[in-house]
Amino acid sequence: MKHFFGSIVVCMALTASPLWAATKSIAKEEVNVRSGPSLKHEIVLKAPLGYPVKVEKEQGEWIYVRDWVNNRGWVHKTLVSSIRTAVVTVKKANVRSGPGTDKNVVAEAHEGEIYRILERNGRWIRIGYYHGSEPLGWIRDDMVFGE
Repeated sequence: MKHFFGSIVVCMALTASPLWAATKSIAKEEVNVRSGPSLKHEIVLKAPLGYPVKVEKEQGEWIYVRDWVNNRGWVHKTLVSSIRTAVVTVKKANVRSGPGTDKNVVAEAHEGEIYRILERNGRWIRIGYYHGSEPLGWIRDDMVFGE
């Protein structure tokens, strides 16, 4: 019994850490990511619509985010969405008809492309186009950043 409660405490501590940061996506085209939490701070990145980011902390109406190449900065809360997206992190990835390497390749995804996440099945993510959520296929989760 003592071991069980110890496991609960460890799990609670892990879920509260920045390693378990929430994933959000950019809600508008060309959103300014800034060096500090105000409009007076320098723009460090312009993020496109749907761009997935990990939320690391919040300060007032601003959130501090990290992207797939470890860029970091501040975005106003109104400019992020809970829509689940992923960006391809490898040069080229096969998109398959189902969740598994034994499924047919139906498309290729390329580094930097952004897709909406439609569902998950183990290590596989079903992706689709951002607008309209039209399904494309399945990709392994180690080839994308997001969700």
